[in-house]
Amino acid sequence: MGILYNRLLIILNDSDLESTDYHIAMIMLQNMHRLAGLSIQQLANLCNVSKSTISKFIRELGYEDFADFRDAAVFQDNKYHNNYNFVEDVMGFLEHNPGDSYLLTVLRDMQESYASLDWIMVDRLVEDIATHDKVGAFGMMFSETAALDLQIKLGYNGKFIVTSMNDCKQMDYLRHADADTLVIIFSDSGDYLNRYRTIRDFVRKSDFDDTKAKVVLITSNAEAARDHRVAYSVVYRRTGSLHTHRLVYQMLSDLIAYKYRVYKKNHP
Repeated sequence: MGILYNRLLIILNDSDLESTDYHIAMIMLQNMHRLAGLSIQQLANLCNVSKSTISKFIRELGYEDFADFRDAAVFQDNKYHNNYNFVEDVMGFLEHNPGDSYLLTVLRDMQESYASLDWIMVDRLVEDIATHDKVGAFGMMFSETAALDLQIKLGYNGKFIVTSMNDCKQMDYLRHADADTLVIIFSDSGDYLNRYRTIRDFVRKSDFDDTKAKVVLITSNAEAARDHRVAYSVVYRRTGSLHTHRLVYQMLSDLIAYKYRVYKKNHP
């Protein structure tokens, strides 16, 4: 359901408040736990629109048909059995630990990540960002916020890169990228590469395998860093207690943007 949730939020954020798309997206978000059990007629009645309007909206979301959409709407806290699930990770930690413990754990995590960071690979990435005219940065769900953060920080330093919260647009970018394109993937778990091939929510499953772009992975998963589809990886360690907070990414994007600024000063 996470991917569907994300796609609906994008429509909600990008649509006019009075538009039909905004109305349907809001109704669906308010009834997420019910969607998998509704027929297309029941959903149309709930949204007060026609069945044809629902069908069109579902295709705009990136699903082939209503059955595909309803499969994606099945609610499960950890649908893809991912240990990096936000509800079980951060929410579960806070449920059993006081606030101070959470803060201290996050601080230790950032210290560990900084101390273990492969600075040679960071410098290599900065040089690639500087020498590639076409750069994209992507992630799934929470990891995509890191790509957005990097886009803004590099933009303040005169480097403009492409990103999108929309997973369909991410795949479209990968599919059309040429050999002169750099693609940066934020994936703490390293699952980004494989989930696009195995999750039914994604219409095209081979785009990542077939892309001609130079792919760089930023991850804490050393095994994923050795994936043959990746040119090289920027690897860091986590303490192991928490994985889905994004403060480590904030730190990394600060460092990458700063090093890019220094690189450009030294290579006018």
